[in-house]
Amino acid sequence: MNLNRYFRALAYALTYMVCFSTSAHVGLVSASDKPHIIYILANDLGWKDVGFHGGNVSTPNIDNLAASGARLESFYTLPHSSSTRAALLTGRYPFRFGLQTSSILSWNTYGVPLDERLLPQALNLAGYKTVLLGSWLLGHETRSQLPTQRGFDYFYGSLTPTGDHFKKINTIGLTDWFEGERQVTEFGYATDLIGEKSESVINSHDPMTPLFMMVSLSSPGTPLQAPDRLVAKQTVAKDQAAKTYSAMVSQVDEVLGKIVAALDRKGIRENTVIVFHSDNGGAVKRKYSSGDGDTQQTVSNNGPFRSGSGSLYEGGIRVPAIISWPEKINHMISTERVHVSDMYTTLLGIAGASLGKNEQIKPLDGIDLLPLLYENELLPKRVLVLNVTEFGGAIMMDDWKLIVISTLPSQMELYDIGNDPSEDTNVLTKHPEIADKLMSALSDAAWEMSPSLYLQDLSKARIHYTPMIWGGNPQRP
Repeated sequence: MNLNRYFRALAYALTYMVCFSTSAHVGLVSASDKPHIIYILANDLGWKDVGFHGGNVSTPNIDNLAASGARLESFYTLPHSSSTRAALLTGRYPFRFGLQTSSILSWNTYGVPLDERLLPQALNLAGYKTVLLGSWLLGHETRSQLPTQRGFDYFYGSLTPTGDHFKKINTIGLTDWFEGERQVTEFGYATDLIGEKSESVINSHDPMTPLFMMVSLSSPGTPLQAPDRLVAKQTVAKDQAAKTYSAMVSQVDEVLGKIVAALDRKGIRENTVIVFHSDNGGAVKRKYSSGDGDTQQTVSNNGPFRSGSGSLYEGGIRVPAIISWPEKINHMISTERVHVSDMYTTLLGIAGASLGKNEQIKPLDGIDLLPLLYENELLPKRVLVLNVTEFGGAIMMDDWKLIVISTLPSQMELYDIGNDPSEDTNVLTKHPEIADKLMSALSDAAWEMSPSLYLQDLSKARIHYTPMIWGGNPQRP
């Protein structure tokens, strides 16, 4: 017998066995050791509506999460709900694919473009079960736009902006509550239903399969409605509107508490990443029509920040944000500037999902936050394009923030956010060279902007009031 050939054959066999064993082990690790991911979005929650920012509403569950995880104190979203969700689920600025203007409203026919790769699609390939509970807001006119066609294995909730939290109708009076792609009739307050379904999903889930569950709440956004049991507990608020709004914030906190408790009972909390933030700033105080003839006033609190939802000032896009993962992320309070598009890249990194060119064809704007979250490292210096539309935009570099309003009368504002977070003083005339540099970068971004799908949709015939650039209730006076 040829001993050399024998030993070579034996070596090949041992190598194959080792490789097979290793690959099998990796397979087991990838199935059971990948963290579960729970992503909770509140709607129009103000900066100071949470207890850990000094708010008047009791939010013990949110505060506990903040005390154990990473508090991101300079977390930026987009001014509107659909734009924020689009940035989160694509890792890209919405102006690149037409979702920069307003939200997708109940009568609109467009959605996030089908050639954009969404987070649940990428996580599906990484072995995750993907669930969306609550508001979709990224397209509802055709079946191809629905969440179950864009990577979510299961969907329960509404497709369009809410017109009534109890009746579960949208802003043009149509019933809007689905399980999968089937419209269903459910009784109860929308946020309560989402909280109960969150518990149910966790209770029935096989822990060996990694879970991505996005909980997209319609509260505490308008209309101002809340269950009586929570309104009765609001003793600090002075008037009925404030009591109702406070109850809605309390209910968001209640849902988060139910989710954490369910994870604890299941024994998977330690290996679960929980992300919590608002989709944009709280709505500024203004009167609006509720649709039944009554006039109401929003009562959110953006703390020291100027303006609110729909605005490019800090009050519209700087939101309370927390990331908690007991196994890997220590408690920290970071002032590093984070953009919601960073979450796509970061979560795919956590999940071990591919960001290779064959899978991630389009370039990303978001960056990986893991060095910050794991080691509290500084993020690389970068220019943040806060948004670009046909009507203006905003951009940030270091502590400098430029806001441009191109509609007449046009204006340009420069703020030193580090020293003036309230944006009280426009320092444009004092620092023209900085303004020129930022304006050049904003103009470069504008050249890359895709036409607004919202504005294109305005040309279609319809019977409903279609605001030009305002994203609120279509029945406003």
